[in-house]
Amino acid sequence: MVETVCGAKAVLYWILAGLFFALAMIGVILPGIPTTPFLLLMCYFLLRVSPSLHAKAMAWPVVGGPLRDWRDQGGVRQNVKRLAYAMVTLLVGSTSVYSELPVAIKSAIACAAIFGIYVVALLPIARDNDSLGQQHTRST
Repeated sequence: MVETVCGAKAVLYWILAGLFFALAMIGVILPGIPTTPFLLLMCYFLLRVSPSLHAKAMAWPVVGGPLRDWRDQGGVRQNVKRLAYAMVTLLVGSTSVYSELPVAIKSAIACAAIFGIYVVALLPIARDNDSLGQQHTRST
């Protein structure tokens, strides 16, 4: 069990949780900014100042599953990786094709996207709950 903090440290943790949540939401919109690491940091600080709010974050329909996978298995599911690849490709591709940005900016966006895809590719893979249950049943 994680001990909650109080006083000035709690205020700092609330500020950091809010900051990392804001950065994560920016990352949802901008393809070069990661979302998951910021959500993980937000959860770290929330758990220490508000376990009930942390539990609500872990239950969010869209990001709760990947956050629980990371907490429980230290990885992300293959379908989450595929979705990340598709979203980055779609957003960066459409930006490159349809925007009137200078080539240098398009190149910087493409480099950031390639780095993001590389980071996602390095993440460990979490198993589906079904395969975990089947593996447990086979071993008993």
